[in-house]
Amino acid sequence: MQETLSIVIPIVVAHIVILAVLVLIIRQLLLGDTKRAVARINEVEGEVRKKEESIRREIEEHEKDFEKRKASAEADLMRNKNESEKEVAELKETMVLDAKKESAQIIEMAHKNEAKFRAQLAQELEEKAVSYAAEIFHLVFSERMGKELHRQFMAELLDALSEVDGANITIEGETSDFVAGYHIEDDQKEKFEVILKEKFGLDIKVNEKIDHDLLAGMIFKLGSLEIDASLRNRYIEATEEVKKMAHQATV
Repeated sequence: MQETLSIVIPIVVAHIVILAVLVLIIRQLLLGDTKRAVARINEVEGEVRKKEESIRREIEEHEKDFEKRKASAEADLMRNKNESEKEVAELKETMVLDAKKESAQIIEMAHKNEAKFRAQLAQELEEKAVSYAAEIFHLVFSERMGKELHRQFMAELLDALSEVDGANITIEGETSDFVAGYHIEDDQKEKFEVILKEKFGLDIKVNEKIDHDLLAGMIFKLGSLEIDASLRNRYIEATEEVKKMAHQATV
């Protein structure tokens, strides 16, 4: 029994020692792995913290850049808004000025057209006045009275030509034309031809054309010289005088 115990005990002790050694070895191994794992974890945590810090800084930089871009965009927007408002104001002012100029031009044109219309109307009235006067003349005066008035007009013309100083009158050209309201009587025609020869040195036979619209008297042309001694021209001159008198009365 003792021999058995002496054999078993050393074996048990040996096993215990081996087990203890194994436990120590396993513990050392586990402890080393744990330390390495912990170190690795700490290393990973450090890297994670670094990455988090880097990400945080990037986020802050992006936020700062965003704020800067936002402020720049708002400034550009405000500047563009101010410029747009300024352009709109300038455009409005330009449009108002253009409208005023156009309005002034329209008013000026209207005044010119009004003046032109008045002048045209006055001219038409003058022409109608002369035409009406001629019609009244033909209605009131008989042909005999018209011829007598024509003779009186011719007498006045011949008397006036007799007093003219021919030396002071220059006649250019050799053409002649005689238009009368009625036929010129022979005695007056002869006197007319004598006056033309004495005053102007022209040896011309007076062959008149008849135009009853002259009413009485005549119009004659000698080269560049033209004299209207007709009753119609008297009406025209009288109309001009009446118009002047009417204008002076309204001033």
